[in-house]
Amino acid sequence: MATNTLSTPAQSAFEHHFEVMVPLILSEWPQLIEENLLATEGDLDLAVAYISGETDHTQTLTRRHLNELASLIEVDPAVASDASRKAATNGVASALKTTVLDATRPLGVDKSSIDNLLDDLESRTENLIQELKAEMLPELEKRARGNLGQSLLIALGLGFVLGLVLGGKRG
Repeated sequence: MATNTLSTPAQSAFEHHFEVMVPLILSEWPQLIEENLLATEGDLDLAVAYISGETDHTQTLTRRHLNELASLIEVDPAVASDASRKAATNGVASALKTTVLDATRPLGVDKSSIDNLLDDLESRTENLIQELKAEMLPELEKRARGNLGQSLLIALGLGFVLGLVLGGKRG
């Protein structure tokens, strides 16, 4: 996988929250060495390469796991100091807890909070789809084009089997 020279939002968010993420990363993957992780200096691509090399996970799976960890600690970028950053992280956790509790109440459901949750899920889904298109589809297309004969034989075989199963017997 080639590294991008442009900074993506995920890379800049990872770099911004790197200090807070280090303990989370080390708790998820205890076999990692803290000094080696700190040596990546918040570079998402270097961290993904290091973690996937130490854990035998794919880089895509590692990146997805890091994105999940980052979603746990998303805080306002205007938060400057470590103390206020930790306080904001605790505030995010309590807000999330309140939102979950509010969502479980059958009658007192606030429509705006549901809309906000749906908008958040929609934006995350769009990001995942864009990441899938950027990382996975070119590789799959390359493999299919490289093995064109095999791809055609598989398609013909599946069509023949489906024709037999769905077509029934004639006679």
